[in-house]
Amino acid sequence: MNTYSRITLLIVSLVLTSCGGGSGGIADNGGMGGTGVSMGVMTKGSVIVNGVRYEDNSASISIDDDTTKTAAHLQNGMVVSVRGTTDNTGRGGTAQQVSAVIEVRGTVTSKDANSNPQRFEVLGQTVIVDDLTVYSNITFGAIANNTLVEVHGLRDATGDIRATRVEGSEIPVIGQNSITGMTNPSVDEIRGAVSNRTINTFNLGDQVVFIGSATIVPTGATISNGGVVEVHCSRPCIINNQFVATRIEVEDGSNRPGNGQRFEMEGMVSDLTIPILTRALPSSPPPALSFKVAGVSVTTSGSTRYQSGVYEDMTNNIKVEAEGTWNDNTKTLVANKIEFKRSVVRLQGFVTAQNASTFTLNIAGHSVNVEIDSFTDADAALPANNSNTCVQVRGQRKAGPSVVVTAGEIRVNGCGNGGRPVLQAPVEAETPETLITLLEISIDVSNPTDTSDKWVNTADIGISRTEFFNAVVAASSSVGSPLVAGTLVKVIFNENVNTVRQVELED
Repeated sequence: MNTYSRITLLIVSLVLTSCGGGSGGIADNGGMGGTGVSMGVMTKGSVIVNGVRYEDNSASISIDDDTTKTAAHLQNGMVVSVRGTTDNTGRGGTAQQVSAVIEVRGTVTSKDANSNPQRFEVLGQTVIVDDLTVYSNITFGAIANNTLVEVHGLRDATGDIRATRVEGSEIPVIGQNSITGMTNPSVDEIRGAVSNRTINTFNLGDQVVFIGSATIVPTGATISNGGVVEVHCSRPCIINNQFVATRIEVEDGSNRPGNGQRFEMEGMVSDLTIPILTRALPSSPPPALSFKVAGVSVTTSGSTRYQSGVYEDMTNNIKVEAEGTWNDNTKTLVANKIEFKRSVVRLQGFVTAQNASTFTLNIAGHSVNVEIDSFTDADAALPANNSNTCVQVRGQRKAGPSVVVTAGEIRVNGCGNGGRPVLQAPVEAETPETLITLLEISIDVSNPTDTSDKWVNTADIGISRTEFFNAVVAASSSVGSPLVAGTLVKVIFNENVNTVRQVELED
């Protein structure tokens, strides 16, 4: 069957079986059950990482190398490595070891509340915060120069920390300091990749580290450019602008799985050597790519599946989850799936025009063109033009100068939010306190009509308009194709009128 016939079949048939991959697509786990390692940002319950819920009742727990911790110490927003087993569904598992690391602990030297995104600096490390940052015992507003903080996060392609959790030093509840407080408030620490190595110094970001008489662990380990280390110091630490280390731990890759075992890694893409790609026809395999995710080397092949996006969306500084197996000989994660984070477009509206390969949705008076390809999964034929049947689309914006959404899923019988019009996409531009732009549509979100929560954060908690706009980060773009996706926002409109009912931050 040729491509044109297959696309036509989607329109006239009741169900088209999904072929996997493509732009959007139904979430899957790649058949990745078994023993392995998953690394990423955790959520409590017991430990949820990369969509897998690990039972941690019998796991050994360490936070910042402190092996006396228990599962109760693990908190939302921590970046963890989980060694364990998963079932055949890939959604549940049992953790054997859970290790959490921090990126920096020390006192703040500068803060920029007016930048977008907001940021501060600790020990030469730039810390960027956004709507996904979890705060404990502190708020961004309370951060000032000389404030002691502990930061968990993911390094981007420039080496800056995208904070997933910021811990303050104050403990507001008596008796909880061992659970919610810093691991060791008396010790400053930086974790990162070594650069500018000399005989007795090296850099972690902008901070020069003096080795001196520091204890190096493991004994005899080599500190080399590109290697990841943790440096510790009991205050005072900065002498003549240098961080005087008392202990340097050289990471040896022991948190990697065995050869051929399952490996999942969440983080920011860096060192991608092919910045511009052109999407092939559905019958053509995507090219092989080499890059890093959170500092781990990753390779793809023509059989790698792309979820919530297509391979042309790959670029440095975009957040992904890479899933596959570990090749211990090449020290590389061989990916069978790449999932794009925070880039899923969701549309909900009514069909106004259609042909064999495209259709147009009316979303509260805004028209969006949708493209169908051989990877699109649909649960029913599209309704007639201008009918009252709600249609939901999940997909990805197609690269190019015009706005086209390539559909991964089409649901004719699955509209949520009471069937109201919905537009969800990464923010492309914003006017503070007033407008956001989604799919080149400027939307006034200054005063939604919902009587309870007009603006909602990723935890489904109502926030203020100012808090919403402080959290929103617009994409950085080239012509027609975002290089880095902006904050994912869902706008819910009122029925039959072009007014905004509620605005939600999505993760």
